[in-house]
Amino acid sequence: MSRIRHLTLIVIAALVLAGCSEYQNARRAYEVGNFTEALQLQEKLAKEGDSRAQYEVALMYLQGIGTTVDPMMGGKWMLAAANNGNTTAMVEIGGRHEAGVNAEKNPIVAFTWFRRAAIAGDAIGKYKLAMMYEMGEGVPEDLPRAYAWYKLSASTAGRVAAERVYRRLNLIERQQAERLLIILEQNPEG
Repeated sequence: MSRIRHLTLIVIAALVLAGCSEYQNARRAYEVGNFTEALQLQEKLAKEGDSRAQYEVALMYLQGIGTTVDPMMGGKWMLAAANNGNTTAMVEIGGRHEAGVNAEKNPIVAFTWFRRAAIAGDAIGKYKLAMMYEMGEGVPEDLPRAYAWYKLSASTAGRVAAERVYRRLNLIERQQAERLLIILEQNPEG
């Protein structure tokens, strides 16, 4: 390995470790109850694009931890985290729109966020997406698709729900559900 390449790898590793230690410092401050300090440290990381910090800052603003309750700031940071690939934030936004908590009750928006989380591999996102297909909320009812997403959620609740839905399907729908499961395993956007 060339000397320049070796030095580049060392610098990258140091930057990654520095980012981790800053995040750990923020987590430690939170865990010992220094919420104002934790918010300041997390906000710095959030502004640098750390989706974990963005999510935690969002929760702190939404719950008034280390600051006053500020749904606008909480929403801003939650959206930033979700748009940066944080699937927990995607599910959170979906849930807030599903229930109308700190967001307009909107099943179509909820469906969109659950779908994004599901496609990104989040088990809860998969389960919530399946529920929406089963109930026909935010999307037309689609029991074969609900079955497939429940199965993909790989949870005990998902397996139970998949069986419940499967019993409601006729033979053609069961075949369709099994094909969909294979397609979605290979390509979640299918």
